[in-house]
Amino acid sequence: MADVIVVGLGPAGIIAARVLGRAGLSVVAIQAEAAQPGRAPLAAPAPTLRSTSDDEALPQAAPPAGLDTVGGSKLLAAAQAYRLDDWSFEMRSATERRYGPLPPDSDVVDWPISAAELAPWYDIVEDAVDAAPRPATAWTDRMSLAAAGLGWEPFAAPAAASPDAAPLLVGSDVEVVRATVTAILRGSTGEVTGVEYVDGAGDLRTRACGAVVVAASVVPSIRLLLLSGLSADGRVGRWFLSHNAFVVHGDFAGIDLRRRDAGPASAVAVSEFEGDRFDHSGLGFLGGSLLQAAMTGPWSAQRLDAAAEGLSRRTTGAADAATWVRAHHRSIGTVWAQPDQLPRADNVVDLDPVHRDPSGRPVARITFSLADDDRRRWEFLATRAAEWLRNAGARTTWRPPLQAQPLGTHLYGGVRMGEDPAESAVDSFGRFHGVPGLVVVGSSTFPSTGGRGPVETIEALSWRAASPLADDLR
Repeated sequence: MADVIVVGLGPAGIIAARVLGRAGLSVVAIQAEAAQPGRAPLAAPAPTLRSTSDDEALPQAAPPAGLDTVGGSKLLAAAQAYRLDDWSFEMRSATERRYGPLPPDSDVVDWPISAAELAPWYDIVEDAVDAAPRPATAWTDRMSLAAAGLGWEPFAAPAAASPDAAPLLVGSDVEVVRATVTAILRGSTGEVTGVEYVDGAGDLRTRACGAVVVAASVVPSIRLLLLSGLSADGRVGRWFLSHNAFVVHGDFAGIDLRRRDAGPASAVAVSEFEGDRFDHSGLGFLGGSLLQAAMTGPWSAQRLDAAAEGLSRRTTGAADAATWVRAHHRSIGTVWAQPDQLPRADNVVDLDPVHRDPSGRPVARITFSLADDDRRRWEFLATRAAEWLRNAGARTTWRPPLQAQPLGTHLYGGVRMGEDPAESAVDSFGRFHGVPGLVVVGSSTFPSTGGRGPVETIEALSWRAASPLADDLR
């Protein structure tokens, strides 16, 4: 019998396994493994998707973006290492102090932990991953000067030394099992007793333990809890959120910006339009986003195609957009954003009543749509991004349309943290209300998205959650 089983070895699971293993506990980490880079079919089968509860949920061709392997989806990311801004932790109370009461039925809440409380755990993570800004480049210098010229205060984006967190497991004596957990098992009084899993040969097995840490990505975590009969009276799956990220491009008229010379962890950012750093009176939305101008590394065919979206003949002349981008991509600069999205109870992940995975278990059903405030926020931020590019020398700018991204890499919520069990699924340490021995870590517990990348916050929360769990199990 293991002391603890960790489900998933992405950034949240790696941190939890490290802390628990180094505390002298017997730790088994079970990681689903895809046959080829992507998602494992039993852990993360393609869901169904609909915009509202009145719509038919349609099967999707692919699961949410990500990577099922040790290291998880962080391996696909830019390795940026941001702390969540202070305002995001107290979104409701800070908003009401400045603008007056929110509607009684608003789903916006404060986090049950403050930025100051999480700060020491950020310090620990930043030391472990060797977080620091990357060297400046010609592109980031150009955009820094342009931001300063607009009266903004640019800064270099912090980044981990590597996107691969797996080396943090060294010295932790963690047993890694390549398998897919299909259920969390409980005893007669509701306490966790182990897990059921499908091994690499396709056989169904069980493993006993004293505690389970669910550290998978958002939709697989929600689905696993629901398949295990753990709904928290209907709160698991609610308040599902996404970073509906967007870009604005600019043409720098024949200037080689050399953005291919470094990866996207090398970036300059401005925070003037994040959180509540500007007056939202009359704007029709809350929150905002960091704006970032990043390097790209070599341009893939996918990136080239994406840069053609929204490009007009005013820029390309007689050429079609895709052809023009391929000829001019070295002169294309980009600003991107990961805007806040407010929680809404009708953005939900549940179990599809019809569609099944290859083993016969229900796939996830995602109900998700953008609201009017998402579009207003995008319009405001995209206008500022274009202004930044023009001040840096872009002769013209363009942007793809805003798209809902419920299958993107930056997903949140569904296992909301809070101190009141009537309004949340877990507490600030990820402990599932009413289920002894069950802890959930990862961005599924976030009450809001924030306007910057989530990885360091995921890691800091996981370190904070695993530490008292280790004390309890010793």
